[in-house]
Parts: sequence; structure tokens; C-alpha cells
Amino acid sequence: MKTRPALATRSRIQLRAALVGVAVVLAAAPLAGAQSLSRRIDRIVASGDIGSAKLGVHVREVGASAPLVSISAETALIPASNMKLLTTGAALAVLGPDFVFRTEIAIDGDTVIVRGSGDPALADPEVLRNTEPRMTVEDFLNTLAGAVADKLDGHCSQIVIDDRVFDREFVHPSWDPNDLNKWYAPEVSGLNFHGNLLALFASPAPEGAGAPPRLVLQPACSWIEIANKAKTVQGSGSNTYWPARSPTANSFTLFGDVRTTAPTPLNTPTHNNPLLFGQLLAERLMKRGVSVGNEARPGLNPPIAVRVAGQDETLPDGKLVAVVTTPLQEVLNRCNTDSINLYAEALLKRIGYQVTREQGTWANGASVMRMAIEERLGADAAISTIISDGSGLSHANLVRPSTLTAWVESFATDDDLRMPYLTSMATPGRGTFARRFHGIDLGNQVAGKSGVLTGVRTLSGIVQSDSGREVVFSVMLNDVPAAKGPNASKLAERIVTEIDAWLSEVSPSPQFGG
Repeated sequence: MKTRPALATRSRIQLRAALVGVAVVLAAAPLAGAQSLSRRIDRIVASGDIGSAKLGVHVREVGASAPLVSISAETALIPASNMKLLTTGAALAVLGPDFVFRTEIAIDGDTVIVRGSGDPALADPEVLRNTEPRMTVEDFLNTLAGAVADKLDGHCSQIVIDDRVFDREFVHPSWDPNDLNKWYAPEVSGLNFHGNLLALFASPAPEGAGAPPRLVLQPACSWIEIANKAKTVQGSGSNTYWPARSPTANSFTLFGDVRTTAPTPLNTPTHNNPLLFGQLLAERLMKRGVSVGNEARPGLNPPIAVRVAGQDETLPDGKLVAVVTTPLQEVLNRCNTDSINLYAEALLKRIGYQVTREQGTWANGASVMRMAIEERLGADAAISTIISDGSGLSHANLVRPSTLTAWVESFATDDDLRMPYLTSMATPGRGTFARRFHGIDLGNQVAGKSGVLTGVRTLSGIVQSDSGREVVFSVMLNDVPAAKGPNASKLAERIVTEIDAWLSEVSPSPQFGG
């Protein structure tokens, strides 16, 4: 039996060393073991109390010809964030594990040109927190402005943002309008910045109850409008403030109550992020004494001499003054481990661009993903998969549980893509699995992706034993009654726990002999 590299966290990749002169004896799983797992999962499902929810389950050992468990596994269901398993795999297959996103700033005469690559990590606050030295978004903007200002003679005629790697359909048409003010549904563009979010810090007003709370914005911007209709409230309880943004402008209204200064910001999506980034860069240049167009200092209106490139405009290359790069692995990690939707959508549009060499769109990205599914799994899997977006935020996506297990297995057995793919997933205690499997003594390594939407709970991934035997799984629940949501999540977790227990029983640790 071939021994594959073990699952790993980002910080510690474990590779099994070759054993020379040592025999490894692995216990084979009897057929009865598979039947036993199926019966055990049937009992878990029977006691799951999930009401009228639809359930699909597929469990198979990697390399086996028949599944261990199959419950409506050929029925296509809404995957929620399990869609990211397809998106990240397709991105790895199309872009390659060594791909690097690259954002460039160049100068041609006194014109500043910013070229986006669709990088979703550009100034992402979480990414900045992990830099050495640690940076804030202000540090980031000031560093870029300094590099640009050093190459200008005190004047910039205009800043042009070339975001044309993607189209300018910032919001997917099938996303729920109620989600569009939420941090997890930002706009998607060819030049993303700061997660395409405005971080809003609110604290009680010194004037006391009834007064508007004090607000601090990141990134700081004097011309972003905040209509502060929230109020300071005294007494115990939680903060209940929330924002609303105009669909066509960076104009926000804050509602609700502020009792305490929260340790973390309230993040809300910003509009037209390519243009916003250029305006913020212009403001920082003016603070360094560089005039932009006819403006010498920041004002209460957005800088005028900032624009996005025309669709058919030819821009000069210019002289490169700053480059920001992000390895694909970092994007995969944030996408799967932390389930950041922007990252998945950027990957989908990027593979559309990569293959067609036309602007990346949701449509051509979906076509490329379907091609990748057909190449790895066959035409039937590709035809049965409905791809609407890359993150799973859309309820229009449909995937069969058997497709998800086959997809994960195809990467688990791919010598080149196995490690970057599997190590991007969440593991117990990390990412979206930070609160999963609490109090459970798992006997094997578990990695995967959870998914939650209204009426949807999903959990898919892989379990690996110390002996190298691996089991892929997909548990998908749709039409979950609101009151049964916690039960559905727990049911999926119990099924994975049972797979882990079964694998420990049939695949004990290797026995070593001479």
C-alpha cells in the first residue's frame, strides 16, 4: 500500500520518511467493517431530529471501488460553502501551485497606473496582522504612497486604476439582497482592497446616554459619509449597532445602540473598490506634499483626478515603482480554512481570465470550473454540477455528495496538488473548525470544509489514519427547518466522528518488524 504525506497545518507539514529495512504491516478492513459503518451511520441519522430536511451522505475509502456509505448521494444539493472545495481545487489545477497574484504600481511621466490582478488578499486586515513587521492598513497605504511619491516631482496629473482583469459586475445577481451589507458578502473586483470592507469602530459618547457614539474608520477617509443615527446606551447588554450602505456610493448610515467599546470592528462592504483604492492612494500622496490633479490637500470630497481605465483603453507600461504579491497558497488557506467568500469569487473569476484571456466573469469562471470537473471526474459529474458562484453564497449552486467526495479524492491522490489542497482546509481547533468537535478525542487527522446557509448545513473533507488509509466524506442537508439548524450541524459532526472511530478500529497503527 502506498503511504501518502499526512495532513498538516500551515505551520507544520509532516512528511513520512521512507522506512529502509523495516516491514510495515497494515491491517486490511474486512467487508463487514464497511457494513458496520453504514449501519452505525444509519442509526445516527435515525436519531438526528432534523425534521423534513433532505439528507445526502457519501463516504468512501480512497482508492476503493465501492462507497462505505451512500444515502441519496447522487442527488444534487445546495453545497453552501462546500462550494469552496470545488473552487480552490479548480484554481490549483488551472493556475498551478506556484501561481502568485501580483499588484503593480507604475509611473508614466506624472501619471500613476495601478494594475490589479484580482488579488483578494491585498491589504486584508488578517493578512496584514500576520506580516513581519505587523502592519495596519494605514501603514500599507503610507508605504505605497511613499514609494510613489519618491518617484514624482511633487505632482501627479492623474491616477488610473486598471482593474480590467475582471469585469465590473461587482455583485452576483443571485445573492440575497439582505446579505449585501454584511461583511461576508463584499463586492468582487479586479482590484480588491482591505477585503473590500470598511472597518467601523464605535464607542459610547462622553456626553452619555442618547448621544451619537464616537466613530473611527479604517481606512481613515474624511469624505466617506456616515449618517450616525445610532445612540449611546447605558447599562448592561450587548452592542446592537449595524450599518446600511447606498447600493451605488460609499455612503453609510449607522443604526442601533452602543453600550461599550467593542474589541473588534464592525465590517461592512464598500462600493467600487478599484476607484476607492485610487482615491485613498491620492489622499495619502497629498498628505506627503504631492498634488494630484489640481488638488494639493485632502478635502471633504473624493479626489477628482482618479479614474478607472476605459474598457478598450491602451495604457503605457510605465516604470514599476511598487509590487505587492500574494502566493496562491495564502489565498487557498483563507478561502478554505477561514471560509472568506471574496477569496473564492476572486479565484473563480481569475481562472476564467486565465483560460479565456478575457475579463474574468462568474460565467467564464464557471465554465472553466466545469471543464476542470470533467477532466478530473468525467462528464457525468460536470453535467450534474450547477455552478453559480465560487463561494457557495448563492442558493443556485447544486452539487452531488458523490461529486464532492470524488473531487477531494482526486486531489488526495494527486502527487503535485495534494499538499497545497489538503493543507488549505480547516482542522479541529483551526479556522471554521475552531468550534467543531469540541470534547471529542479524534483518533485520526480530520480536515474539511463546513457550510451554512439559510436551510443548508454541509460538511465535507477527509479523514486520514496514521497508517495512511484515508476516507473522504460529504454530508449535505438541505431544506433544514430553522429550528432544526443546530441539530443538522450536530448530525454532520456526529457522522464524521463515527467515520473517525471506524477508521481507528479497522486501521490500527502500523506494526514494525524486521
